[in-house]
Amino acid sequence: MINRFRSFTRAYTRKGLYQLFMVCAFPIHVWAIIMAFRDFSWVAERTNVWDAIGLFSYAVVFALLETSGVFLIVFLIGLFLPNQWDVEKRLAILGTLFLVLAVWTILGQLYSMNGYPLPRWIFDFLIRSNHPFRWIWGGVFLPVLVSVFVPGVFMLRSGKGRRAVLEVFERISVLSSLYLLFDVAGIVVLVLRNIHI
Repeated sequence: MINRFRSFTRAYTRKGLYQLFMVCAFPIHVWAIIMAFRDFSWVAERTNVWDAIGLFSYAVVFALLETSGVFLIVFLIGLFLPNQWDVEKRLAILGTLFLVLAVWTILGQLYSMNGYPLPRWIFDFLIRSNHPFRWIWGGVFLPVLVSVFVPGVFMLRSGKGRRAVLEVFERISVLSSLYLLFDVAGIVVLVLRNIHI
């Protein structure tokens, strides 16, 4: 038990955990707020502004729940990283890799939301191939792997790069704290709406 506690304290500090949570909160909340504002006007027109505020509140509260789940996963992954890595290296690598994967997720959602079809020649190639799903997954997996591998190696080898990334994380933490205020306001609105009902 004592060894596990020592391993935990070597892996993270309180400040490191706070920054990691805020880094996880940043892209999730940005995307949730953008999507909520996109739907705000038509909900207000169809029903009323209070319902639109309720929609926004649901979006930020779900973003908080999603952030908590993602943070737990990233936190647990960090415990399996090598013990000789210091807290800063662990935080820089975990945060950077999470942000890269979050950008890929947002790009995928943007692509599907806007309804861009694949070029016809890709469809033709997939139809003629014997294993279309292998090609699709390979075509997605390779660029994602490269985009994760390159910054990961850079974070491992460059002390200046790690310090620069940690400074960015400090600024993200300040901005994400504003999003957490939205979360608190969203919880208050949802409580008021349910009391009203």
